[in-house]
Amino acid sequence: MGLFNLPAAAVDWSDQLFADLLPLPVRIVIWAVLAGLLSMELYRLLSPQRRIADIRQRLQAAQREMAEYDGPAEGVWPVMSRVLSLALRRIFLVFPATLVAALPVLAIIFWLDTSHAYRLPEPGEEVSVKVSDPRYSGALLREKSEAPARAIVADPEGRPVADVPIEKPVPVIHKHRPWNVLLGNPAGYLPDEAPVDGISIDLPRLELFGAGPSWLRGWEPLFFTTLFLAALALKLVRRIE
Repeated sequence: MGLFNLPAAAVDWSDQLFADLLPLPVRIVIWAVLAGLLSMELYRLLSPQRRIADIRQRLQAAQREMAEYDGPAEGVWPVMSRVLSLALRRIFLVFPATLVAALPVLAIIFWLDTSHAYRLPEPGEEVSVKVSDPRYSGALLREKSEAPARAIVADPEGRPVADVPIEKPVPVIHKHRPWNVLLGNPAGYLPDEAPVDGISIDLPRLELFGAGPSWLRGWEPLFFTTLFLAALALKLVRRIE
């Protein structure tokens, strides 16, 4: 569990509370709306809205002046310089708040990608496992549907050298790295003494819908469409700059 996994862990706990009441697509819509609302409210509170509005008005006036200019070429340079300066000032004003406001969305995205992008195979369902060192082989075993899957790595003689229980459907397992203190792998890690650095598991994709193109069946289109609409609605209602 990394530092940035803490919000995802809280979201996962909350999601499980409603798993028996609401289907997954409905829960994804709810999380997208909450992420959009929280992100936009954070941005509104942390950004200098009055200064941004003032610069926006000045920028629009300078742009109109440049568009209506009908004189010698050298005369337009001061106006262009003012447009560029105002545009850069607006970027610098919104950047810190935008960075902070993106954190709730990133936490939800990470949680979705490690919880609802793939599914663990059913008992007896075969999936391929690629090992970072081609001399070794890998396999994914799941004897019971209520039990976690196990990633097995074997040496060239077929002797197991790593056995990692996998409770989360994450397709990449590796050894613990220093940056995992910030962003961990919910599926776990290979032991430090393992002779390989990582494995890649060809987990089946989790499809929310049974019809339509395959790229529309996952969580991504539903989440990002809802997120965009929720953020846009709040921006208009709250008149956020």
